[in-house]
Amino acid sequence: MHERTTDAAETAVPLPDHQARSYTPGASEQGRAMTSGEAGRLTRRPAVAREPLGRVERLQLAVLAGVFVLLAAMLSAGAIAFTNLSGQILGLQEQMGNFRAEVHEEIGGLRAEVHGEIGGLRAEMREEVAGLREEIGELSERMTRIETLLETHLVPASNPRDPAGL
Repeated sequence: MHERTTDAAETAVPLPDHQARSYTPGASEQGRAMTSGEAGRLTRRPAVAREPLGRVERLQLAVLAGVFVLLAAMLSAGAIAFTNLSGQILGLQEQMGNFRAEVHEEIGGLRAEVHGEIGGLRAEMREEVAGLREEIGELSERMTRIETLLETHLVPASNPRDPAGL
């Protein structure tokens, strides 16, 4: 039931006669850095030759990094300024709203006071007008008495005044 269908001799992989390199680093290779070719072979990516950056490239990278830092600083300063300005604008809007409410309250108080004063003046004027009417009525009565007195005592009987005014 458990019989072998393949021979052991046929499945064996032949070893190369001469290995080009040892799998473990030798004593002379332990302190050296791995080359890009070796790194590419280990990661199964094509080897990229990396040479150390020259002075010009380092200067260009430093300038680029400086520009990037400066740009980031300017953006953060702009964001902070925008936030502060927004806060100040909101504060001004709140103050304007409070001022508007105070003004409306003051105007309402003044309006009520003016209406009260006008009502008081109307009442005083009615009293004065009523007093003047009374005095005019008294003056009218006195004038009537004076006219009657004048007509009866000072006008001769032969020239009585015509009641029709002729």
